[in-house]
Amino acid sequence: MAFQERLALSLTLAVGGQSFTIPGGQVESFSVRLLPHGFTASVSFWTGLEKDDAALFTAFKTPDLLDVKLTVAGGYPIPTPPPDPLLLHGLARTRGLEARSHGVVEGAPARFRRYTVEFEDAARVLWRQHRPTELRTDTTLTALLTEHTAGAFTLDCDWDVLDEKRPLICLGLGEDAAGVGFHDFVAWLAASRGGVWTYDCMEDRYALLARKAPVGKAALLSREKVERVEVVVPSIPRHSARVLNASAVKPSTAPLSSSVAVAGVHQDHLVRTPIVSQVEQRQTLEGARLRTPQRRLRFTFSHFPTVPVHPGAGLRIEGKRWGSVAVGTGEDLRSVELLLSARSRNAGPHAGLQLTDAGYDVEMSLLAERVADPTVSLPEHRAPRYPIHVEGKVLAPGGGEKDRIYLLSEDKKTSVLTWRITVPLWNKVVSVPAEPGFFPGHFYYPPYKNARVLVALHFERAELHRHLDWADAARLPQDGQGDGILLGKNDTSQTSIIHDYQQAKPVWHLRRVSGPDTETVRMAEGVMMLQTKELQGGATADSTYDVSPQVETARADLTAGVGGAMGETTAAYRVASGASQAKLDGASAETQAKLEAAQSAVDAKVAEARAELNGALAGLEGRTSSLTSAATEARAALEALK
Repeated sequence: MAFQERLALSLTLAVGGQSFTIPGGQVESFSVRLLPHGFTASVSFWTGLEKDDAALFTAFKTPDLLDVKLTVAGGYPIPTPPPDPLLLHGLARTRGLEARSHGVVEGAPARFRRYTVEFEDAARVLWRQHRPTELRTDTTLTALLTEHTAGAFTLDCDWDVLDEKRPLICLGLGEDAAGVGFHDFVAWLAASRGGVWTYDCMEDRYALLARKAPVGKAALLSREKVERVEVVVPSIPRHSARVLNASAVKPSTAPLSSSVAVAGVHQDHLVRTPIVSQVEQRQTLEGARLRTPQRRLRFTFSHFPTVPVHPGAGLRIEGKRWGSVAVGTGEDLRSVELLLSARSRNAGPHAGLQLTDAGYDVEMSLLAERVADPTVSLPEHRAPRYPIHVEGKVLAPGGGEKDRIYLLSEDKKTSVLTWRITVPLWNKVVSVPAEPGFFPGHFYYPPYKNARVLVALHFERAELHRHLDWADAARLPQDGQGDGILLGKNDTSQTSIIHDYQQAKPVWHLRRVSGPDTETVRMAEGVMMLQTKELQGGATADSTYDVSPQVETARADLTAGVGGAMGETTAAYRVASGASQAKLDGASAETQAKLEAAQSAVDAKVAEARAELNGALAGLEGRTSSLTSAATEARAALEALK
C-alpha cells in the first residue's frame, strides 16, 4: 500500500577524488532492501541544464569506484529529539545515464539528465569479486578477515572461533571454485560454525559474532503509522540430527534431539577422527544449530515512522491504540528486514530541483522478530569447494640434500602421527597425517626428504594426495623395461631390487651398498651369482652422527603436543559453553512458552467472565423490561380510574 509523505533526502556521490551533493528535490525515486547483513538499493535523480552538471557528467562516465551515500528522513510530527535519518552508505554496482528534452525555456530547448545508480554495501560489492587462493599457518581467522577488508570497511570480530590460533587456514576461492567469492566464504563460515554476521547501516560497520547482539532500548511504534500487521509463521525444521564418527578406532553415533522433530527424520553429519574431543565439539555445534524459529510480525506502514526501524533496532507495540490482545503486544521486537521505495510526486524533472525535501508516493514495510528468537539470517551463498591441490616437498632435517631420510612426529596425547611438508608457493610448512595411503599396511614407505608430492589442502587441514617423482637412481632405462625398488638413504648406503630384461631374457638383481662395501645377488638365464667385495677407491659411507633429526622430531612432537593440548582445552571449553548456552536457550524458550500459555489462559478466563457478565446483564435487562412494562400498565390503570 502506498502513502504520501514528504521526505528529506540527502544524496552524495564520490568518484575520482571529487564529491557531488545532490539536493533531495532532484531525487526522482529510490528503493531499498535492508537486511541484518547488508543491503541493496537503487536511486534515480535529475540534473538541470547540461552545462550545470558537466563535472558530474564527466566523472560519472569514468570507471573509477563510485561511492554512494543516501540519507532518508521523514515522519510527522517530528519527536524531540528527532531520530537519526536512515543512512545507506555503499558502492555502485551499476550506473546508467540518459538525456531528455523537456520543453523550451527562453526559446532554447531545456535538457535534463537522468542518472540511475544501483548500489550495495561495500562488502557485498567488493568481496563478491574477491577470490583469493592462499595458505596461512599459525594464525587466526580474525587476522585473516581483518587483512582482507583492506581498509575498505570496518569489521568487528567477537567470536571465539575467530580468535583460535589454527595450524592451517586455506582459502581456495580461485578458478577451481567458479562463482564462489570471499563474500560466500564469510557467509559459509558463519553458517557452518554457528556464528552471526551483521551489518549496522547507521554505523556503517560489520560484525562477526558468536550470538546475536542485544538490542538497545525498544522504541514504541505508533499505531497511527501502521496500516496493518501480519503474523508470519516460519517453516519449522522437523528433523533431528546425528553426528557419526567413521573412525574405525573410536566409532560412535551421537543422536541430537529436537523438541519439534518428527520421529525418524534426521540429518547426519559425518566426521572421521580418532580424537574424541573433536567429535564432542562437532556434537555441540550441530546441537546449537537445531534452532526453532519463532513467529514474526510484518508491519505495513501508512506513514513514515518517527522511530528507528533499520535492522537491529528495538521496537515495541503497546498502548490503548494497539489493544491488549494483539499478537506481539508487550514484547520486545528486533527489526530484521526493511523494504522502502518512493517515487517523487513532482510534475517533472524541472520541479523542485534545489529543494532539500519533496513529496513522495511511499511503500514501506518492516519484518520484526522476537528478541529471544535464536535463528540467524545470513546471505544466500555457495559453499567453497575443498580440497585444492598444490605441490609440496617433504621436509626432513639433517643429512645431505639428496638423502632419502624422513621425519615422523607423534602427538603423545592422541597418538596421531604426522609428516611435515613445505609448500613452496607460499613458503609454508603444513602437517599431514602419516598414513599408508594406497598401500596396504605391511608396506612401509615413508615419504623421503625433498620428494615432490601433491598436497590436498582443505579449509583447516592437509592431506598427502600422491607422489610426483622418483628418487634419484630409482628410474630405470626404458630399453630394459625394468621394475625396481630402491631402499635406503642415498647412493652410498642403499639396497636396490631390480627386475629387467637383457637380451629379451628376465634378470633379477639384488644389490646392497654401504660405502665401498657391496653385496650382489644376480639371477639370469641359467646363471645365479652371489658376490661380495669392497670397491677400491669407492666412496665411504658418512660416519658422522647427525642429531638434527632427533632435535626436529622432539620439536615437532612438542609442537604437536602443545597444539593438541590447546585444541583439547578449546574443545572442552566450547563443549561446556555450548551445553550451558543450550540449557539457557531451552530454559528461556520454555519460560516464554509458559508465559504465553498463562497469558492465553488468563485471556480465556477474562473472555469467559466477560461473557458471563454480559449474559447476566442481558438477563437483568430482560427482567427490568418486564417491570417497566408492568409499571406502565399500572400507571395506565390508575389514570383510567381517575
